[in-house]
Amino acid sequence: MDQTFRKRERLRLRKDFDKVFAEGKVVQNDYLVMLYRKNGLGYSRIGIVVKRRFGKAHDRNKIKRWIREIYRRWKNEFPKGYDYVFLTRKKLSEEFEDTNFWKIKEKIYDLLERMKYEENTGGSYQILS
Repeated sequence: MDQTFRKRERLRLRKDFDKVFAEGKVVQNDYLVMLYRKNGLGYSRIGIVVKRRFGKAHDRNKIKRWIREIYRRWKNEFPKGYDYVFLTRKKLSEEFEDTNFWKIKEKIYDLLERMKYEENTGGSYQILS
């Protein structure tokens, strides 16, 4: 299993981010928003957007490191051939001191399950209670 995070797996160009924002689909939970779209490549790429309002630079860098590390370690769980953009939400910034790497991993897995469901059924993912 490849556990590297290559340069080609990063969304770096503004036009690539713009394509995901314009044409991508969205899944979200209380901590993160994930936009995704097919990229026509044999591998996936990720981008991470954390606004300044999230908190101090070390907190913004830490959440970006965590998301990159989750992708690097478990990239086989991410469907291939997609561009992903992760955005942080206000609730995550408010609860960041009380959260940890494993909770963020759980939230990302939740987003991936929703994405896979929507891609396979063409419908919207809803939790029935």
